[in-house]
Amino acid sequence: MEVASVERPRAFDKVGWICLPLVVAVASRIFSALLLLTFANQATGLPLLTPYLSPFVAYDGQWYLHIAATGYHATALQAAALAGGHHDFAFYPGWPLLIRIVSLNALLPIDLTAVMLANFLFVLAAIAVYRLFADRFGDRAALWGILLLCFNPTAYVFSMAYTEGLFILIAALYFLSRYGRTSPVLAAVSVLTRVSGLAIAASAAVMFVVGRAPRVRLALICVAVAGAFAAWWIYIWQLTGNFMGWLDGSASWSKYTSITAIARDLVLDTPAEVARLAFIVLMILGCLLLLRRHLDLAIYGLVAIAMTLIGAPAGSMPRHAMVAFPAFGAIAYRLGPRLSAALLVCFVVAEVFFIMFAFGPGRQPP
Repeated sequence: MEVASVERPRAFDKVGWICLPLVVAVASRIFSALLLLTFANQATGLPLLTPYLSPFVAYDGQWYLHIAATGYHATALQAAALAGGHHDFAFYPGWPLLIRIVSLNALLPIDLTAVMLANFLFVLAAIAVYRLFADRFGDRAALWGILLLCFNPTAYVFSMAYTEGLFILIAALYFLSRYGRTSPVLAAVSVLTRVSGLAIAASAAVMFVVGRAPRVRLALICVAVAGAFAAWWIYIWQLTGNFMGWLDGSASWSKYTSITAIARDLVLDTPAEVARLAFIVLMILGCLLLLRRHLDLAIYGLVAIAMTLIGAPAGSMPRHAMVAFPAFGAIAYRLGPRLSAALLVCFVVAEVFFIMFAFGPGRQPP
């Protein structure tokens, strides 16, 4: 049995499924860019690994640009509260490699290349997600779902030199492929882009067990993800000389992660943490709405968020939870246009505050 879908009307406009999300995505990038220029340029003293000072390449963007320019290093590049410091191999190779390729081996300015590429890839991702939502939930829910994605409180990172736009594009294309010939390749590429790609393998594994898609293809997907992750693990082993070197990366990035980080920040920074936690809970509820008819999307989203709650710093949790993007389609489908519009207004206002959380006093990296 195939995963559930919604049949679109015969009059479905073949141009509309490109134009609608294109306009929404571009408008949202202009909005986020204006917010970043308004609030983030007031921030000083941000951690730097490169000479680029733009807020569009702040925080993780600094790491991606440094990797794109110089490659990976065995030793830590920043001191940290943890004994091992911050290693650049905490960041997966797909995005910095793409920056290096598009910048013609850094012949073009890598900062400008990365920002333009991130925005362009997100526009493509919005089109792919809209098509996926239209297939699964219908056109109306697809429009509101893409609006919620494009203007969600952490959507400003799609305008920065971050990897989320690329990853969501790959994940959306994967689910659109309906376990076709390209799906193992897309799944493998996803896990080389960010660790959330493991959630795609988890989704495929569950679908294999319940028998709702071709099991040979699902097995290939799991093998492809495992092989790609193993290759990255082995690369870090060879780089550092430590078989467990991967654990010195993102797994050891912060002293406070998971539930410990949430509890600590609720005491130290209550308004910001309540807002972050509310968004994460909303994403979980959206994924739970998918369980009955869209099990593959539900498992992907729930595992992606679970990985966030297990290993991410509190400030980064909403951004990590955002990659569970099918939740936006489920929420829009359940709420309908009027309530989705009300939630959209809340999202737009919240995005302003989330940027202030990231770049204002007491800032925490997104």
